[in-house]
Amino acid sequence: MKKIIACLLVLTVALSSFTACGEAKKTIGIIKYGNHDSLNNTLEGILQGLAEGGIDLEEYEIEVLDSNFDTSVSASHAQFLKNKNVEIIGAIATPSAIATVQAVDGRIPVVYAAVSDPALFTNKVNVTGSSDVLDFVGQLDIIQAIQPDVKKIGVIYSINEPNSLSQIKVLKEVAKERNIEIIAKSINAVNEIVTTTNALVNEGIDALTGLTDNTVVQVMPEILKILTPLGIPVYGSEIVQVEGYDITVDGVDSKIGALASASLDYVELGRATGLLMARIILGEEIVTGDYISIEDSFFCYNSDMAELLGLTVPDSVSGKDLADVA
Repeated sequence: MKKIIACLLVLTVALSSFTACGEAKKTIGIIKYGNHDSLNNTLEGILQGLAEGGIDLEEYEIEVLDSNFDTSVSASHAQFLKNKNVEIIGAIATPSAIATVQAVDGRIPVVYAAVSDPALFTNKVNVTGSSDVLDFVGQLDIIQAIQPDVKKIGVIYSINEPNSLSQIKVLKEVAKERNIEIIAKSINAVNEIVTTTNALVNEGIDALTGLTDNTVVQVMPEILKILTPLGIPVYGSEIVQVEGYDITVDGVDSKIGALASASLDYVELGRATGLLMARIILGEEIVTGDYISIEDSFFCYNSDMAELLGLTVPDSVSGKDLADVA
């Protein structure tokens, strides 16, 4: 009896890969670099965009693979999808995109999402996607509005994410025009975040600003645990960071987050990516070097965090107050 049940289960799974007409379903592959809010929001948007772009998701097998912040796993996932001969691969975040493009080698369309430096793929065939370049002018505008005397801003980045180096270059150029020093420190892995954050404190930073660096974003609560009790504001790269995290500090449960951000909407970024994927699935050719970007940022801040840090958000900051957002 157990063997019969097992056979029925296998048959059920097999049938789920076929359409109502008896034909095998085509597969849309999506590789997500890891599990944090920005990447999860991007995935949500991609699925929305595919549906809005005319793709009946019931007619496709959607294979979503999470690489758990390991580029080698992304490469294995890409090889798996390549061997499966999927219709298209969406690669969320730069490390997954690089691994996927290398593994697929132009044989399957690759559409990257949330890549801060699209120049990494300028000459790659059958590759396009979406960029999440941060609005560093807007970010420094909001920092200076809240902290007019800011002189030193810290940044933490992963040496394993080449997009972070290009972001820091742009940030330093913008900051130099305002006589602000950017102190950037790198980490190899997340277990170095406490030491590196404390090193920035010893450098005398007035604030810390985030990048779209996946390694660092996933440990943002650890950074906040160190800097918030010291009265050093953190400025985020995405709205979820400003909404805050449930954090225990010295045995006390608190909701602590970034003070403010010139933020991107990662659901909208994903949606635009999904629409692009839909057009390609439906026959649009990829133009080498082309990509889309969401350039409009919006100011958001958290008045509860401002009060906790002893700061005031001036009326000139016309953004959305995310205090007490669940």
